[in-house]
Amino acid sequence: MGGSFAIQLAIHEPRLAACVVNYGALPADLVDVKRINAQVLVNCGARDRGIPASRVRAFEKLMKEAGQSADIKIYTGASHAFENPSNKSGYRPEAAADAWCRTLSFFAQTIKAESRKVHCGEVREDGPCG
Repeated sequence: MGGSFAIQLAIHEPRLAACVVNYGALPADLVDVKRINAQVLVNCGARDRGIPASRVRAFEKLMKEAGQSADIKIYTGASHAFENPSNKSGYRPEAAADAWCRTLSFFAQTIKAESRKVHCGEVREDGPCG
């Protein structure tokens, strides 16, 4: 549910800078997609029956139609909850490690970019002004 909640927050909170969706339901409505201001990263499994790759690609297409982009990776052989080690039959350690590295890198890049934006009337490299 976390991935689904994350993208819903991106739709409804225009100040959100970054959103990561790990095998969460993605919007299928262009109106919703156009409301997303955040950078979006999506990690999902090719064998996920609840969130099939076709829906992920449809979301990607909507993002392009809206003039936005999303960094999307579909992991071959992975299904839903492939990052969860408690998921005995579906856990994919290599895919999980890669998705985690992608997430950390994505947040690092997004936070760095956001810290360079004008905040409180001045450009700050070190984050929000006090």
